[in-house]
Amino acid sequence: MTGRGRPVIFDEPAQTEFLRLVAAGARIGEAATKLGVGRRTPEQLARRNPAFARQLDAARTVGRDHRIPHGTPGGYNNWGCRCRRCTAKATRARSNAPDRKHADIHRLPAPQPATATSKFPVLADVG
Repeated sequence: MTGRGRPVIFDEPAQTEFLRLVAAGARIGEAATKLGVGRRTPEQLARRNPAFARQLDAARTVGRDHRIPHGTPGGYNNWGCRCRRCTAKATRARSNAPDRKHADIHRLPAPQPATATSKFPVLADVG
């Protein structure tokens, strides 16, 4: 008997489109939503199908490169990219930083005398 069960939504053309979207920089949830499938559907298929898992890993790698702002200090510091462009830009940004020690640290205000009262002398200065 045919026609029983749920119709296949994540078929071969949908899988190909999903991998294309991920390789273009879309996140997995975004690509799945765009195709009308759940976020876990591609991940479950990757667990069952080693060929699809390899394709998904390759698409994720390519897609991550599209999202990283290469050639910026943020690519090196925030995204952890160690390509030559990001490394060179982060090195230049550090070398152009002012020579003041702890330039990015804001000074805290001087401590004020404790105004809180407590019957425990140790906790009086906690406030």
